Amino acid sequence: MISQITNTFSRALIILCRKLWNDSNTDSQVPRIIHQTYRDIYSIPFKWQQASNSCRELHSNYKYYLWTDKEARRLIEKEFPCILSTFDSYPYDIQRADVIRLVALYVYGGIYLDFDIICLKSLDKLLNYEFVLPLTKPVGLSNDFIVSKPKHPFLLKVLNDLPKFNRNFLTKYPTVMFSTGPMFLTQEASSYPNRSSLDTLSPVLYGKYAYNSSYSLFRHIKASSWHGNDASMIKYIYRWRHVFIVVLIIILIMIFVIIYVIQQYHTILKMIYQIYLSIVLNLNHTKQKEQTFTHRKYIRLLLLNFVLFYFSILALYKVIYPSFIDHDNISS
Repeated sequence: MISQITNTFSRALIILCRKLWNDSNTDSQVPRIIHQTYRDIYSIPFKWQQASNSCRELHSNYKYYLWTDKEARRLIEKEFPCILSTFDSYPYDIQRADVIRLVALYVYGGIYLDFDIICLKSLDKLLNYEFVLPLTKPVGLSNDFIVSKPKHPFLLKVLNDLPKFNRNFLTKYPTVMFSTGPMFLTQEASSYPNRSSLDTLSPVLYGKYAYNSSYSLFRHIKASSWHGNDASMIKYIYRWRHVFIVVLIIILIMIFVIIYVIQQYHTILKMIYQIYLSIVLNLNHTKQKEQTFTHRKYIRLLLLNFVLFYFSILALYKVIYPSFIDHDNISS
């Protein structure tokens, strides 16, 4: 009799604790939903299924939505018919996958995870932030992990800007990166007026570049399944970027010198001839001073042109790689 009462009391206590737990989390801005996307439910690689299961097991009290291509198109047709023609016009599947995650998060809110992400810890603490994107290397933000409350105005801006950025950059990698991928999101975040509502996940928690860190929320399989040969070439250039930069600077300086010599051909010949005369004919001291002043003038002009060229290269780099100054970098 006593054991029955004890068991009944224990079950009631468990139910009460669960209710109190759920009630304590109703104030979070982000709902407990995990979103993932794949073309269909039957062809997901086994290692990606294991990664997905690691996240679902850690978050058993979350809803789980797997958006296939057909279901995603129906969602866009219902919620955002204005971008359906843009969605259908993309030449690469990964572009449509990039858009699907944004639409699902705008409509339902929750957490989006790429299939190659293994969850190591609970993500409950991130539910208190309006919108979270991870910082990535070498620059900008990543879109393989996104946290968002429903109807976030930043996502609305991003979705409305998709047709404007639907451009082809000749090869797959830059086309995806700058039309729907990470660089597109970085550009959008950089120009977003209310940047205080956007938070970034620190590299330590992100785990992609912090190996064997006890603080990491994730481990990344690093599939990069959509990357083509152009991506491999770009990564190779980045790996040896310091060598390429030095070689490029040397080539540009040589081109600059050649152009300068061609433009100042007669002046340089005259200067060389004057130097020759000053050495061979031993011109008077006054003449030598005038020639020295002339030589210094040309050297200063050459240095000024080089400085202007250097700062022009820096300005061009800033245009190509927009900066994003994060607000309240989430690091713990």
